[in-house]
Formats: sequence, structure tokens, C-alpha cells
Amino acid sequence: MNNSPFEVFRRNLKPLMVFLTALALFAFVVLPVLDGYMRRNAGTGDQQVMARFDGKELTQSRVKFFTQNHLATVEFLRLVADETLKAGKQPQTAGFVGQPGNIQAVGINSQPSEEGTIRTFLFASQAMKEGFALSDGQLGSWLDLFCDGSFTERELNGMLMRQTRNRMGLPQLKDQLRMHMLAQVFVNRGYAGLQLTTPEQQWSSFLKLNQRATAETYEVLVSDYFDKTEENPSEETIVETFEEGKDRFPTDQSYEPAFRKRYEASFQYVTGSVNTFLQEEISKLTEEELRAEYQRQLDGGELVLPPLSAEDKPAQDNPAHDKTAE
Repeated sequence: MNNSPFEVFRRNLKPLMVFLTALALFAFVVLPVLDGYMRRNAGTGDQQVMARFDGKELTQSRVKFFTQNHLATVEFLRLVADETLKAGKQPQTAGFVGQPGNIQAVGINSQPSEEGTIRTFLFASQAMKEGFALSDGQLGSWLDLFCDGSFTERELNGMLMRQTRNRMGLPQLKDQLRMHMLAQVFVNRGYAGLQLTTPEQQWSSFLKLNQRATAETYEVLVSDYFDKTEENPSEETIVETFEEGKDRFPTDQSYEPAFRKRYEASFQYVTGSVNTFLQEEISKLTEEELRAEYQRQLDGGELVLPPLSAEDKPAQDNPAHDKTAE
């Protein structure tokens, strides 16, 4: 009986191929996703929270992980665009600007930063609340347009994993594209005035991401000052305190007495709609009144058309000319 390794391999070729295929799928599909999940959630229990919105928390590790993938995504898209241009084709997606060896814009934010990441999560969340969504199929179509059909998704996945040393695959790339495109939709709709965001909402979002303040605080117990106050001050003390603060506006930033009232104004206004007024008046008219008014204007000559000028009269048929032509 032949027990050579080649004979054993030949007899078990099918099970071995199934095992190797499963191993390849795990290594190139499952493992990158698992690695990304572990990186994104590593240490979230004690990581500093950098932003909170819509009941979610963005930890420092998650923001850093997304920013790193953002940088890898931009570099990969530049590589794909450069290869596409060298092949004599042109990326067909909006926002692309560049030429071989000088890719200036790839259609998403090309300047990764932690503040930009927080802004991307915030704006993408707002877009999703408004009902916007992007499926993997739609993102695959975008990638096909971006490379002008030069590469298949399998080839793009291989290029990405080689460039990122197996840190990112096509699923992570699509997640990046989805977040950035949804954020861009939110911003563009707001700038286009389509009532997705109001100017006040944009200003509020800007302040959330750009305002910073450093404060030093300490606790003060009110009970420590009870013995320094008078429950029933004299009339003279009340008048003296009022005179001291009667010209000062109240503010929670000062302990000084202040009794001056803020300026107030009351406004009354009336609004109306011409169309509403017309519809109400028209509804009051009966058919008999309309007929009587029409007849009155007809009898008075108000509805008679003016006579046509010689230029406006239609050409008369010429029977003699028609007979000659026959």
C-alpha cells in the first residue's frame, strides 16, 4: 500500500481545499473585521469621552481609530485614482480633482483630524435621522465609478489589504465612505437651503466643535454664610442696599446687589394672505350673481374684442390662384 504524502494529499484533496478556502475567508474577511472591532472597542471602559450626542458616546480610542482609517482611505483612493488615470480612464464621481501624480481631491474630506472625525459622526447621525442611507451595493457602485471600471471589488480589496498590511478590507472602506458621504449630504443640504439644517442649527453645531473654555471651580456652602446675614434687616439697610445697586443690571457673575430691570418691549403685528382673502370673497358669490355681472359687462361692451388690424387678419383664400395652380 502506497502511503506517500502525495497519495494522501490526492485522496484528501476535496476536504483540504474546503479547509483552505475557509481559512482564506477567515484570514481576509473575518479577521480584519474582528481586528477592527477589537481596536475600536479596546479600553472603552476607561477611555476619555470626547463627545456625546443622540445618546451615544465617542471615546478617544474610537475617534483615533476612525481617524487612522480615514487617512488610510484617502491614501488608498489616491492610489486607485492614480492607477485609473494611468490606464487612460477618468474617475466619474463628483468631487474628484487631479491628474496622474497629483491627486488633489478624491470626493471626501482629504484632511483627517480628530475634530473632523467628531464632526463627521455628528453630521452623519443627523443625516440618518432625516432618513438618508447608503447600502453596500450603492457604495460598490460608487467605487466602480471612481475607478471607471478598471478594477473589480475583489481586486480593490486585495490592493487595500496590501497597502494597509491587512488592517483594512473592503467592509471597513465602505464604512468610511458611508460616514463621510452621509455627513457631506447633511452639510450640502444645509448650505443649499433645503431646510435640512437651519442657520441656528449650523451655528450651534459650530460652537459645539469649536468653543473651548477652561474653568477653575470650588465648592461654597451657603450654610457657612447664614450667620453673616440678617433675617430682618433694618429699613435703613434696605434703602442703602437698593441705592447701591439700583443702576446695576443683575448678573450671576457678580455678588454685588443689582436691581435695574432689563429693557423690555411689546410688539403687535397682523399678518394676512391675499390668496386667502380672495378665496373667502369668491366663496361668497353665487352663480346668479356671477351670471348677472357677466351679462352686465357684456352689454356694456367691456368683453368685446377690439377689431383686428390688417396685419392681424388671416390670409383669405384665393380660388382663382388655386385654380391656376391646378
